[in-house]
Amino acid sequence: NPASINLQAGQERAVLIEARDSGGVLLSNPTVTWRSDAPTIATVDATGRVRALAPGAARISATSGSFSALVQVGVTTVSLGVQQWRVARSGITDATMLGMWDDGQGTTYAVGQAGVLLVARGSGPWQAAQLSATETLVGVWGSSPTDVWIVGTSGLVLHGDGTTFTKVTSGTTSALLEVWGLSATEVYIVGDQGTFLRWDGVKLTSQSTGVTDDLWGIWGTNSNALFAIGNNGAIVRFDGTQWRRMENPTGNALFDVWGTSASNVFAVGTNGLVLRYDGVSWAPMATPAQINLFAMRGRSATDIYAVGNVGVCFHFDGTSWELINVGTGQNLRAITTRGDGTLRIAGWYGTVLTVRGVGSAAIGTTEISDPALLSTWGSPTGPLFAVGFGGGVFRREGTTWRPEFVAGANDLFGISGSSATDVIAVGDTGSILRYDGATWKRETSPTRALLRAIWVGALGQSVIVGERGTILRASGGLWAPQVSGTQQFLRAVWGSQPSDVYVVGDSGVVLHFDGGRWDPATVPVPNTRRLRAVWGTSANDVFIAGDGGTILRFDGVRWNTETVPTTRDLRALWGRSPTEIYAAGDSGTVLRYDGQSWRALTTPATSIIYSLFGVNSIGTLVAVGEVARIFEGTP
Repeated sequence: NPASINLQAGQERAVLIEARDSGGVLLSNPTVTWRSDAPTIATVDATGRVRALAPGAARISATSGSFSALVQVGVTTVSLGVQQWRVARSGITDATMLGMWDDGQGTTYAVGQAGVLLVARGSGPWQAAQLSATETLVGVWGSSPTDVWIVGTSGLVLHGDGTTFTKVTSGTTSALLEVWGLSATEVYIVGDQGTFLRWDGVKLTSQSTGVTDDLWGIWGTNSNALFAIGNNGAIVRFDGTQWRRMENPTGNALFDVWGTSASNVFAVGTNGLVLRYDGVSWAPMATPAQINLFAMRGRSATDIYAVGNVGVCFHFDGTSWELINVGTGQNLRAITTRGDGTLRIAGWYGTVLTVRGVGSAAIGTTEISDPALLSTWGSPTGPLFAVGFGGGVFRREGTTWRPEFVAGANDLFGISGSSATDVIAVGDTGSILRYDGATWKRETSPTRALLRAIWVGALGQSVIVGERGTILRASGGLWAPQVSGTQQFLRAVWGSQPSDVYVVGDSGVVLHFDGGRWDPATVPVPNTRRLRAVWGTSANDVFIAGDGGTILRFDGVRWNTETVPTTRDLRALWGRSPTEIYAAGDSGTVLRYDGQSWRALTTPATSIIYSLFGVNSIGTLVAVGEVARIFEGTP
């Protein structure tokens, strides 16, 4: 034990012998003779200590009487491995951005979860501003560049000059969902349970709206013509004296309202709903898709935009609504017009993009988008990809990682491929996407289950795994479900060849496929342990990593527990050779195995690393993780 070892030239490692007699009784001091069949490659002394001399392969035999055992020894050249790291992509925030406002003079504000405020001034980059608040920020608006309001959960109201903000007593603990106004002395706030607050330049006062529905949006032409919308199709109008409920032909939740006059008002909501008020009544409009819409703004009565889930953007030209591509698949939640005539849109995972042009001719450019990246892969001759939440796909161009548009993608958890023109990504609700070198296309999937990982083998023989014991296999054709024999969440898959594939998952599950069926493997971990990664160099050199610093190695005969210098959860494995293998996980942990032992590496990462991948042709090891952070290690 072990039955196979890999060493760098100059390294040594002891092989242990356990001998039993014909009755199974352990022999305490057996007479063993050791021999190497390639002493120029590796030698062995009388105690079973193997010394690697030169690259190649050797077999070490241990003989006792008429019985013998063999140890396979592989010797590699000396490799120092990764010596330095760079932050290839730092990320700003993965918070969902829920509100956005531009001051018309070049500064844009975006607010979101966990008290996140992003600010872009002029042509400068987006930066996270420091606020004392930790509540979710939902709405932002200002009467001028030096008079800015922010509202959020727990009755939070912030007022400031665009740089410094102070809390204003709201008198409520209800979530405040939108702020909008006509001037510095006419500021309106709406929120949960029909909440309405008005700022008169001195203080906030509340007024009954006559409804208990959550109000998500407010807009108006003057203080005598205000419209507020919300859940259950609630529409209320303020005439300068009191709020009155308006008749609505639908009960859909409404999330935003905007217009060009008191007789040309629009409201958007669930299932692609757009309502229009003509001064007399509200009526639904024909729209191009039944996708939830959350925000709307326009530059004129013939140039209006509504945004929502999976990157959808509708444009109204004064006659009809059409679906346009703004270059993102992320869920969108806020939109604002800018003084230079462009639009800015914000959404999930810190996504912000700028849209230039009008209607179908508009072009969207993603400025920031920071979803957690969960898997990465690249071919030796093609681009490197990383995939993650919200259908996020990033491509490495030169030394820069850029988001790539993939239409209507769900969360993506795994990616692999066979070449630069055959890449497959898998994700939530049975998503299977294939990249042919030019475009991403959705493939037919036999399941709606969450798909967590994929391994692509030779001749189109590939395996996908996921929740509830899901295993899909393709052999040059369509994906077909396999009988796994478990309901556990399966998190990783790797194979040395199509007839030698391993799958690992929750509760210590390890399955092996021999080309015919899946069988459970016995591993020395508790059945409560979550196993998250599997990778190897050959059929007799396979590694598994998991929670609590777990690393196991299969030597062709048995699984052994490796000694590692961490107890943190490990989520990723990848190697360049049998003596240069890396594991990574929580708190930026990165370990390196050199054939003799595992040691911790110093990296700039401090948060979770979900995936590792290296491309030998460029000598780079890529680590991806939270907030779309990407680290690259080089020799």
